Amino acid sequence: MTLTLVLIAIGALLFLVIIYNILQQYRQKQEAEKRALLLKHKNIINEADELLLNAGQLPYSKTLVMALYQRILSSLQTMQQQDPKNSQVKSRLVNIQQQLQQVKEHYQMEQSALKPPESDQQAIHMLQIVKRLRAVLRIEHNKGKLGTQTFVQEDRRLELVQLKINLSNLTKRARMAHENRDNAMARQMLQKGLTVLEQVMDKDEQLKKVEEVLQQRLSDLTSSQIRVEQEQKEREEQQEKSELDVLFEPKRKW
Repeated sequence: MTLTLVLIAIGALLFLVIIYNILQQYRQKQEAEKRALLLKHKNIINEADELLLNAGQLPYSKTLVMALYQRILSSLQTMQQQDPKNSQVKSRLVNIQQQLQQVKEHYQMEQSALKPPESDQQAIHMLQIVKRLRAVLRIEHNKGKLGTQTFVQEDRRLELVQLKINLSNLTKRARMAHENRDNAMARQMLQKGLTVLEQVMDKDEQLKKVEEVLQQRLSDLTSSQIRVEQEQKEREEQQEKSELDVLFEPKRKW
C-alpha cells in the first residue's frame, strides 16, 4: 500500500513538473514573441523618424508627412498594448498625437520644386530616400490605411522626384563631357534625357524647365559643332588655296 502511494506521488510530481515545463516554455515563447513584436515596431518608428528628418532635402507633401506620422502612431499604440506600463511609450504617444494634429492644421510644403543634389553622393542618398518612401506608401496602401487614388498620386509624385534627381545628374555629366571636349558623349546624354522627358505626359513646371534647358544645350552644342566644322572647312580651303597659289605663281627668272 505504501509503495503504491509513493508511486502515485511520484507520478503526480512528474506530471506537475511536465505541466510546469510546458507553462514555462509557453511563457518564454510569449515573451520572445512580445520582444520580437516590440523590436519590429521600434524599427518601424526609427525608420519613419529618419525619413521625416530628410524632409528638408526633398519636397514632402502633407499626405506623405501624415502617412509617416500615422505609421509611428500605429506602432506606438501596438507597443502600448503589449507593454502598458512603459512610460516612455506613453509619453511618445502623446507627443506624436500632438505633432500629427499640428501637421493636419498647419503643414505646408516648403518647396514644391526639387533642389538639385550638390554631389553624386547626395544624389544617391536622395534616391535611396525616395525608394524607401515609395515602399512605405505601398505598405500603408496594402494595409488599407491609404486610399488607392491617394497612393497612386503620391507614388507618381515621388516617381517624378526620382526622375528629376536622375536628370540633374545626367545634365551635370553632359556639362562635364562638354567641358572635356567629348561632344559626342555630351550629345548622347542630352538626347537620352530629352527622349525620357518626351514620354512623360504629366510634366510639372520644373520638368518643363529641365526639358527647355536640355533642348537649349543640345541646340548650342549643335551650333558649336557646325561652327567648328565650318571654321575647319574654311581653314582647309584657305590652306588649299595657298598651296595652289604657290604651285601656280610665276617662276622667277634668274
